[in-house]
Amino acid sequence: MEDRELLELIYRSRPETVAELATTAHADEGEAADAVARLARGGAISVRDGMIAYATPAMWTADVVEREMRAMRQTADEAASRIEALVADLPALLRHWAVGEASGDLVPVFVRHGPQAAEDLWYDIAREGSDTAWSVLPDLGRYLQTDPARASRFAEMFAGKRSVRAILPRSMAGDARLVAIAERYVAVGVEFRVLDGLPSWFWIDGDVLALPIEWGEGWPSSVVGVRSASLAELGRSLFRELWRRGEPVGGVEQPWAPLLVLMKQGVTLDAASRRLGINPRTGRRRIAAAMEQYGVSTLFALGVAWAADGKPTAR
Repeated sequence: MEDRELLELIYRSRPETVAELATTAHADEGEAADAVARLARGGAISVRDGMIAYATPAMWTADVVEREMRAMRQTADEAASRIEALVADLPALLRHWAVGEASGDLVPVFVRHGPQAAEDLWYDIAREGSDTAWSVLPDLGRYLQTDPARASRFAEMFAGKRSVRAILPRSMAGDARLVAIAERYVAVGVEFRVLDGLPSWFWIDGDVLALPIEWGEGWPSSVVGVRSASLAELGRSLFRELWRRGEPVGGVEQPWAPLLVLMKQGVTLDAASRRLGINPRTGRRRIAAAMEQYGVSTLFALGVAWAADGKPTAR
């Protein structure tokens, strides 16, 4: 008898001992004991001194999922640390590489210096031809000095991209001037999250990864950029982990978030819409927008993508 069939038999007959289970299943007691041990390792039941104990499938499944999620988070944290170490080592290596760079190099490196080096680099090599722009901005003081016309040009360029995200220091929420700047960018579709302990300034735009010459700087005066799909993906991997840990500015989430929270609890889309006081047609439009945002075509895939994005629960 397969383990799944045995588990179903256990649920139906509720044997108290392995010996009783073996009799009910018409199986050898040793084989039954081995199967019970396997089921216990999977979390479906527990066994001690031949006595079987079991919880409802909902309870033990939830416990197993929680353990797996903890393991996934630990693995993700360890991977993020390794990725950050790699990214942190890049600027020095790229600086040396740039010295000997030849015009025919397959991975071109760009270096900019000056008070507006970070912005100049983006204007020069990365503002066109991609639909995503993600950045980590530990020091926002520079934005308080940015010319309003220049800031407006940035906003116009961001408006044409599919996904523009920025991670900011949590302290920005206490500065009304910075909140006002963030709100202007939110109006053109930029998403923000806040997080303590940001490792360094950096950004990724399409295939371009930009880093400070000295890793750890919040607003660098010397930056290096490299056009490389693989290195850009390395930067995105670090960004995704930081984004997962962050919180929305002011706790405001996308309009589909409350729907997904309820649907995760087993509520249907139409019922969730009514519970939130919106028309079911509006709810369906919001979920359709979420699917487009995450590039998925099913509710299951949306739930997985949403959870991976760090939004599995209500705040």
